[in-house]
Amino acid sequence: GEAMGLFAPQRRGRLYPQIPMSMSVAGSEFNVAVALARLGHSAAFLGAVGPDAAGRMVLTVLAQESVDTRFLSTGSDPTGLMVKEWYGLAPEPRVYYHRQKTSMTRWDPPDEAIDAFEDAWLHVSGITVMLDAGLAGRVARFLARWDAAHPGRLSFDVNFRRRLGPPDAWREHIRPALASASLVFCSWSDAQALWNVSTPGELFERGIIAENQHLVVTDGARGASFWERGRRCVEVLAWPAGEVVDVVGAGDGFTAGVLAGRLVGRGWEESLRLGSVVGAFAVSHPGDFEGYPLADEVKAVLAEAWLDR
Repeated sequence: GEAMGLFAPQRRGRLYPQIPMSMSVAGSEFNVAVALARLGHSAAFLGAVGPDAAGRMVLTVLAQESVDTRFLSTGSDPTGLMVKEWYGLAPEPRVYYHRQKTSMTRWDPPDEAIDAFEDAWLHVSGITVMLDAGLAGRVARFLARWDAAHPGRLSFDVNFRRRLGPPDAWREHIRPALASASLVFCSWSDAQALWNVSTPGELFERGIIAENQHLVVTDGARGASFWERGRRCVEVLAWPAGEVVDVVGAGDGFTAGVLAGRLVGRGWEESLRLGSVVGAFAVSHPGDFEGYPLADEVKAVLAEAWLDR
């Protein structure tokens, strides 16, 4: 997926000259890879960055987090950028993107990656598919080849972002990736915005999610649920967080937690609960990935053995 440079103000308010800013990195699949590595899994990140400061920061952070970068290439075009602005009437920040004509939009997923990882699981988001029409086609072909080589080991997070295209364009461009996945993550707000459904079960009834696919639906502070064959099988409440500082990256953390649980054979309820703990850590810390917990920290919280002092 995509990794970007991230500029964020150090205090709330409208952006204006001389306001203090910090620079970091972010990206949906990037966040998932980092969160999985912190949870004790072997993780790799596939994608492309540019020959610039943001690209170097992506490589540095992934190395620090022990994420495999052998298939993260450096192209001749720049790395994408994201700018946050803590201003407005909503708790979420306003976000501005610079994602056109970047190294990632020209990226061609390498076929050799399909056989490079034994018993691997692949995760991708709709954001990557929506960056560029040509990239969408190349990613779709790669996912089909991956699914043929690793059947049932592909997850897709819808991750709808209106700034990347209207709902009709999203429905068209994500269809191949959505069809290839054995596990689909989708927020309830995204499902309503894209398909105008009245219940997650309707996604199965209308053939948007196939009978043999698994679906995890998130609903913000209300929690998450697991669906199979059009039926809600598991529901968990959102894990209580302290002060909500920054909600960006919480969904990716939740996804990583669910995948971490399933990869070691945990049941769906336990996996969703693990994801909710990672999400709670994320919203309690500024930045996209910085607040993700370590495996022993999650274990302590789940065992009610977390000590603040």
